[in-house]
Amino acid sequence: MISLIAVSIFALIIIVVLWFTFDLLQKKKKLLPEFINGKPTIMYFWVDNHRCRKMNSAVEKIKNEYCGSVKVLTFNAIKDYKTSENYLVFNVPMIILFDREGNQVIRVTEPNELPKLEKKIKEII
Repeated sequence: MISLIAVSIFALIIIVVLWFTFDLLQKKKKLLPEFINGKPTIMYFWVDNHRCRKMNSAVEKIKNEYCGSVKVLTFNAIKDYKTSENYLVFNVPMIILFDREGNQVIRVTEPNELPKLEKKIKEII
């Protein structure tokens, strides 16, 4: 009896782990084509807090500097929680850069990582 319970619990754990792994793999997907339109695209996830307000100016600078070359989409991580969940945004602010085909290139969560982001933007333009 105990071995049957142990096997059942083990099977349940395996099923949960497999489901969770499959779910994560499904979420690590490309950006939807209707967002891309053949341009590199930045998705910026924010909430109304001090860290995000610091990053807002950097996102605006990128938006103005690369106007026409890079598409910038902004999402309130709380109001647009489904989008945040789909792109595995667990920390804000979060900037995700996608190439022309919708493949994720880089994720940035700290202002000190912005030079890496700009370098990647210049590489894919």
